[in-house]
Amino acid sequence: MSLLGHLVPRITSIGAEPVATQALAYILSASAEVAIAFVEFVSKTGVAPFTPGAITAEEQHGDDFPDLTIRDTAGKVRILIENKFWAGLTDSQPVSYLEALPHDTSSAVVFVVPKRRVYSLWGELEEKCQDSTVELGRKETESDITWARTGNRTLAITSWDQVLERLEHVATQDSIGQDINQLRGLTERMNTDEFLPLREDEVTDVRVARRLINYSQLIEEIVDRTIADGIATKKGLKPAHGYTTAGRYLRLYGKFGLWLGVDLKAWRDWGITPIWLKQYPRSPFAGVPGTTSHQNMSLFDEAQARKDLLYIPVRLKAGVGRDRVIDDAVRQMHSIAGRFLKAWPNR
Repeated sequence: MSLLGHLVPRITSIGAEPVATQALAYILSASAEVAIAFVEFVSKTGVAPFTPGAITAEEQHGDDFPDLTIRDTAGKVRILIENKFWAGLTDSQPVSYLEALPHDTSSAVVFVVPKRRVYSLWGELEEKCQDSTVELGRKETESDITWARTGNRTLAITSWDQVLERLEHVATQDSIGQDINQLRGLTERMNTDEFLPLREDEVTDVRVARRLINYSQLIEEIVDRTIADGIATKKGLKPAHGYTTAGRYLRLYGKFGLWLGVDLKAWRDWGITPIWLKQYPRSPFAGVPGTTSHQNMSLFDEAQARKDLLYIPVRLKAGVGRDRVIDDAVRQMHSIAGRFLKAWPNR
């Protein structure tokens, strides 16, 4: 672990994201070749290459303060960068950021996040654009960056790993290489399971506790609704909880065994939602003989797999009341149950 990665969580009260932003701003400003390499990396999305000019941190654009602003040598804004670890999107992201870009010049908003958060956060970015007046074109993806365009503007997302690997590759000054390595150490630290020092507001804000209780209380109501709809049963099955989970077992259509509940590790690792359906395909209880979790992932939207467990997200609808949250979750349960039945009709 780098010294920066070791010290920042211990000595700063402002959080690691602002520190990472200032570090990246320093690195890009200190080396023209590194700044050019970053612009070339973003240009893979179709943004016209340009020679970077001023690079500033937390510059104000209307009511917003994107983490980094990169201008061309003519002074025109070409790239806005938002650096994140695990913080959620603000109300203005990404729509207001896209609107802050020039209309008449090829430009981009780029989110830089942990690798395991790229997939889920991209889905949130698309949803927020769909809920506004921003119409994104077709999503395109290479191994290291995902993007979609709206006119001359591009919305893109990539990982800290990919960005820092690219910058480290072109850095010829030893000091810049060491700075990049320090920043890499911080990003790696923020991706680990190590205990992060608690902030005062996290300890005293009872809304955090209320929210976690709300999530857990949804489980039985969702299950009872699916039972009433005739697609699930919990007969002979019990709740099953752990240190980072709270949920219960059920069967869909009486033959596909799964666990439904809050899984904090899955939520941390993949984002998407706190509520997941989990299945161990190799177990007779699963009802999907001769398959593996990785084989079954493609059957379900945004499914994940780990240690032979299949994880199927049940998204929670935001901005609505409890009844509508449950209605939408039950709708997803119907869709998931239907896909199981279609794949294994004769089980």
